[in-house]
Amino acid sequence: MRSLTVLIEQIQSEFTFETSRSSGKGGQHVNKTESRVTLVWNFSKSESLTEEEMELIATKCKTYVSGDILRISTEENRSQVKNKKKSIYKLKKLLEEAFHKEKPRKKSRVPRSVKEKRIKNKKQQGEIKKTRKKIDKRDF
Repeated sequence: MRSLTVLIEQIQSEFTFETSRSSGKGGQHVNKTESRVTLVWNFSKSESLTEEEMELIATKCKTYVSGDILRISTEENRSQVKNKKKSIYKLKKLLEEAFHKEKPRKKSRVPRSVKEKRIKNKKQQGEIKKTRKKIDKRDF
């Protein structure tokens, strides 16, 4: 599989960025500038993705996808340029998670020596507990 950096460079021309007024700190600056950036990407029309990759995005990135469009909003910085870069970074991390394949788990057996050791320890613990019992006079 190709690297995500190469993929991001290939699909970057397919992105559109929407700007809007950001909420939060900034005082009067917030009221007059559009610093929130929303990355909008119609991934179903992308020529750089395979069908399998499109399905993975649609299923694993459900919170960011509506229909065939993926949206990522960023308003962490007061700078529109920084928020734009942060949106692309978030997309890269999102695609990393979506395309990551888990290794299949190999079943393993508990070795006989481990089982024997456990039983031996149980027997020893039982012997210790037997010595704690009160002695019954009728046994003599």
